[in-house]
Amino acid sequence: MGESLTSRTIRGAAWTLSTTLGSRVVGLLGTLLLARYLTPAKYGEVMAAQIVTLIAFASTTFGVGIYLISNRDVTRAEVFHATCWFNAIGALALGLVWALSGPLGIWLEAPNLGDYMPWFVFALLLDRIAYVPERMLIRQLRFRWLSLAKAAGELVFTGMSLGLAAREFGAMSIVYASVARSTLRFCAIVPAVGWREWIEPHRLHVETLRKIIKTGVTISIAGIATLLQRRGDNLLVSVFFGNATMGAYNYAYNLADTPAVAIGEQLSDVVAAAFPHAEGAKRQTALVRACTMTSLIMFPLAFGLGAVAETVAKAFFDEKWRSEGLGQMLMLLSIVSAPRPMAHILHAYFFATQRIRMVLVQEWVSLALLMGAIATLGRLDIMWTCRAVGVAFVLRTLLLMWAVRRWDGIPLRRFLVPLIRPLLVCVAMVGVIALVRPMLGDLAPVLRLPIEIGLGAAIYLAGALLVFRDASREVIGMVRSSLSGRRGGGGGSDS
Repeated sequence: MGESLTSRTIRGAAWTLSTTLGSRVVGLLGTLLLARYLTPAKYGEVMAAQIVTLIAFASTTFGVGIYLISNRDVTRAEVFHATCWFNAIGALALGLVWALSGPLGIWLEAPNLGDYMPWFVFALLLDRIAYVPERMLIRQLRFRWLSLAKAAGELVFTGMSLGLAAREFGAMSIVYASVARSTLRFCAIVPAVGWREWIEPHRLHVETLRKIIKTGVTISIAGIATLLQRRGDNLLVSVFFGNATMGAYNYAYNLADTPAVAIGEQLSDVVAAAFPHAEGAKRQTALVRACTMTSLIMFPLAFGLGAVAETVAKAFFDEKWRSEGLGQMLMLLSIVSAPRPMAHILHAYFFATQRIRMVLVQEWVSLALLMGAIATLGRLDIMWTCRAVGVAFVLRTLLLMWAVRRWDGIPLRRFLVPLIRPLLVCVAMVGVIALVRPMLGDLAPVLRLPIEIGLGAAIYLAGALLVFRDASREVIGMVRSSLSGRRGGGGGSDS
């Protein structure tokens, strides 16, 4: 009678992936167009305000979402405790950063930080309230409605920010669009869950709160370090080099990170799903295979983006952005997308083997490595900062591989040797693009870009068929299987 739980989950995941990728593509185009209406300094300032509030939000989750999703027999009383705790501590944290917007603005050299902060605080308060109902939708496997709500929010943000920027609202276009996105998500998610399921009143007990926090706090603390790795560098760049440079750096980083977020993390979630269902040597084999398969897709995206970075900058960004070195930053930061999905897979492996503290320690060590590299080597100039970030993410992945070798005896060569062949093909791809580019010098950048991309894709595909034919066929088979499964149906029922 109806689909099985596993079938509904897989179909829901496929629906979520397809809608996420679609909204990401539109969002990426919107991001590229938005730069035409903003200056790097104003963009950097508004991003500083957003990052500060996001850190306040994420650092106070305390494992609530993990508890609600992973606890099969959670009661309405426990959900009410989670709702009260989560919203109270979140409001306190967001109120605190709002109150400190003056000193934070001075430290970050962002004098207008206080103008943006109340709007971002309001938007994240809406997200905070919708957080528990969102987890209830996930528990009910209502992926279709949730993914549609999130995708619609991203489309509204893209359209509204572009429209307002074109009407000379400046950086406030991002602020107002963020509020609109959060409002739409709130209105779509909160009414979709019966109020009794998340906010039915019960007597509060300290022991219940302690139980909720204890369950997921380790993963939450590791998540804080992960967030700071992706956002904290922007704040240091603002302090060291000013808002204009930080604005260009943030733009370059987000573009460089797009393949990892839009494709790599989604892909690694799918391939890592096998870990809980395998034991011993089979799980170890699945880990090595997952890292190898992911690298075959992510390496050409990361290296290809670096190869066409200067053309992207000339095609989509005007002189005020290029003068800050955005093209060079994008070229250097593109390496970030290569190792990050593999780190995501290694984390999933540790979670499956119940070694959560390993992830906690590793993420904070990686954060210290990243911030230390930026605070020392990165202070030489912004390009050295970009190099330091790329090296830190590579070392983070190698550190995780070393931990697997240390605890489970999987030699590093089992991870690294299969990466040599795709790496060599990527080097050849970059070299061919560099050789051909002077011949295309008379073409406008917007026309030269698709030629460079097409050439790079052709070189990599040819190299894949010649150098690692079997592995490339396996990847193609995975993609075909995913597409055929997606054509079979949508997400879970929302009834």
